[in-house]
Amino acid sequence: MPKILSQIEHLIVVMLENRSFDDMCGWLYGGDQGEPKTFLPAGNRDPYEGLNNKLFNPVDPAYFEGKQVETYPVFPHANATNMPDPDPMEDYSNVNYQLFGPEAPSPTPTWRNLGFVINYKKATGADIPVQIMEPFSPDQVPVISSLARNYAICDRWYCSVPSDTWPNRSFVHAGTSNGNVVNGNSPNPFDWDVETIFNVLESTGNSWKVYCDTALVPSLTYAMFPKLWPYALNRFAHFDDFKEDCSRGTLPGYTFVEPSFVENPNDEHPPHDVVAGEQFLFDIWTAVSTSPKWNQTLLLVTYDEHGGTYDHIMPPWGAAAPDVKSSPGQLGFGFDRFGVRVPMVAISPWIQEGTVFRTDTSVPYDHTSIPATLRDWLGIPDAKMLPSLRVRNAPTLGQVLALTTPRADVPPISPPTAEAKPTATFLPANALQRSLVAADAVRRRSDPYRALSGVVTKKDALEYFARTHASGTGSSS
Repeated sequence: MPKILSQIEHLIVVMLENRSFDDMCGWLYGGDQGEPKTFLPAGNRDPYEGLNNKLFNPVDPAYFEGKQVETYPVFPHANATNMPDPDPMEDYSNVNYQLFGPEAPSPTPTWRNLGFVINYKKATGADIPVQIMEPFSPDQVPVISSLARNYAICDRWYCSVPSDTWPNRSFVHAGTSNGNVVNGNSPNPFDWDVETIFNVLESTGNSWKVYCDTALVPSLTYAMFPKLWPYALNRFAHFDDFKEDCSRGTLPGYTFVEPSFVENPNDEHPPHDVVAGEQFLFDIWTAVSTSPKWNQTLLLVTYDEHGGTYDHIMPPWGAAAPDVKSSPGQLGFGFDRFGVRVPMVAISPWIQEGTVFRTDTSVPYDHTSIPATLRDWLGIPDAKMLPSLRVRNAPTLGQVLALTTPRADVPPISPPTAEAKPTATFLPANALQRSLVAADAVRRRSDPYRALSGVVTKKDALEYFARTHASGTGSSS
């Protein structure tokens, strides 16, 4: 296979949590924000698929019976940077209602993306369900907005499963979720025990490392996959190590960066303040753009899934089931449709300012485009690559570095000016935080249900990891 991205030595992926494309970047272009300068592939001039003031959601399920009910329009900005609060639902059944309303999923739905407000109110008991229609303006998320405008954004990048965190992150790392559709109340890593792209890189002599911004809590990537547990000491490191490796120009070929999900969370998972995530992203940008290897680097910023936040584009059907276990998998899902759109921002001096890119094949971009890009970039032969059919079919990011020489300018990206609101530790632990506890207990050969029985709030999760860290058995990095 022909290699791609020949000018690149370091590919970095940053994956944040639970925000849709519209929630973060829907108002990026249009009106006072100007328009994109370049569309890829060449000749594709479809308008940027962001928000417009005609979009709405009904507030009463009687709408689906043809009755006149109140509707909420999409707003120009959110009332606060720690919205929505409470956390929306993101599992398979709730996502189906958000996208299809009371109908069964279908390629020809009657009510496209009109169930978000009703689902948010029903599933969470939210007193102010209009929050789900309040995306962030570019001024509220200036770092990701500036990076997207100065480099490239994909407005047709879909998460891999219309569901929650573990399935989607598993597709990023393994090209499959091993037939799993939801996290589960107590996810067992051995149910997700598949070969990952990191194992492929290890076996083919390519360097890699996972950096996480946490002192107490193990890396989520590490926690999920037993086949990565042997690499705890030499392939998993702290975010401070990432910054140091950037400054020295010693990053591995492939780098995956995780935020903090539990302690002082900056993952942007609702209702965690996106300002904290913006500061984290600014720190990453600063480290990468000042590295001596800046001209040899491609930085990708994305989100694992939409987390129940509003998006107005219906995910496409026709996705390839990755393997036999997924045909169908859990809950009878055939893995034949993609999940909701999420942002994907590509940053490199080889990228034209103001670029918007879409797939250059007949297959949409989804998270498996990341391992597919790694395969073609590094020239990994099919016999040694992940066996996932989804990865095999996925388009790569080879088209995005369209310049023939690197840009000499490094645009001034300003840090967020607002202060991040602290996350109250008395709030209930979210599903991801509980899954980290369960996975850690399994790895230590403890009863995950017993471990979770003491975890009700975020504070409980922190105390669990503080105990295991102190005992020397809880942290991997």
